[in-house]
Amino acid sequence: MKRVIFRSDGNSEIGYGHFVRTLGLAALINKEFNCVYATQKPTDYQRKEINKICNSLIELSDNDNHYNEFLDYLDKDDIVVLDNYFFESEYQIKIKSKGCKLIYIDDHNDKNYICDALINNIPGFTPNSFKKEKYTKLYLGTDYALLREEFFNREYRQIKKIPNKIFLSFGGADFFNISEKVLGFLSELNSFSEINLLIGDAYKFYPSLEKFKNLKIHKNISANEVAMLIASSDINIVPASSLLNETACIGSKIITGFFADNQIQPYNYFVDNNLAIGIGDYRNLNFDLFKEKIEEVKSSDFLIENQKKIYNYQQYANLKNVFYEL
Repeated sequence: MKRVIFRSDGNSEIGYGHFVRTLGLAALINKEFNCVYATQKPTDYQRKEINKICNSLIELSDNDNHYNEFLDYLDKDDIVVLDNYFFESEYQIKIKSKGCKLIYIDDHNDKNYICDALINNIPGFTPNSFKKEKYTKLYLGTDYALLREEFFNREYRQIKKIPNKIFLSFGGADFFNISEKVLGFLSELNSFSEINLLIGDAYKFYPSLEKFKNLKIHKNISANEVAMLIASSDINIVPASSLLNETACIGSKIITGFFADNQIQPYNYFVDNNLAIGIGDYRNLNFDLFKEKIEEVKSSDFLIENQKKIYNYQQYANLKNVFYEL
């Protein structure tokens, strides 16, 4: 089988978003390709997850040596998948010069892309906004949403929503501890019988959550367990990140906001197209606005109908075809 080498990083400082989405992509193709994962100084959690999906792990140095170390692992005809913001055009050229095919995953359009294929699942970018080579194929928008395999299971859309059950997550790291703020607002409202919070290894504010009694905290659970929590919850509160794609694919009443620049564009798209209720910048959120948006989302069944038009499970075949078309 042709070898596909995924190259991304994740830790408590940068979070695990890139790591999770590339590993999810590997899971979509690992029956047809020999999947290898290369990363800097993996945690025990990363090793465990990689070993479930990939045939081998390449552990790179936690310094600038990782650039050349990775190049030394490459063979002619490998497919390389890069997902990080620091792989500039010069490094892409070095990978191509080894005789490899290159897929680049990015949330921006701020580089000169020397890759064979560019996947950018952030909605709103136009093809002519990218500086690229003539041979570079573009795979853009929600049709290429980087969803984990479990979220393509149609059965989750049949799960009955449980009234007054709420799911929230602000990424594995939640650097700004938005979890505590939103949980405080929910505690004031006192109208939800079950509150489920998803956190990751990178979350450093665990003691701040001990005061919330009506709370179930989930950490490092499987994608199927995450999908079940989303599917059964009456309301989901997430950032405009990969979590937004996951909740929308299942079909949910969603409140979304942002806390990073690369979340603003998908946030605007989802709110403008009536796919989610927008709450703005989570860092500036106040109780009165939160209460208003909770009331608004309760009567927003139309969101789910609109989401089904955008997420019709076409992403599964589309993402696999990126590899076949190389």
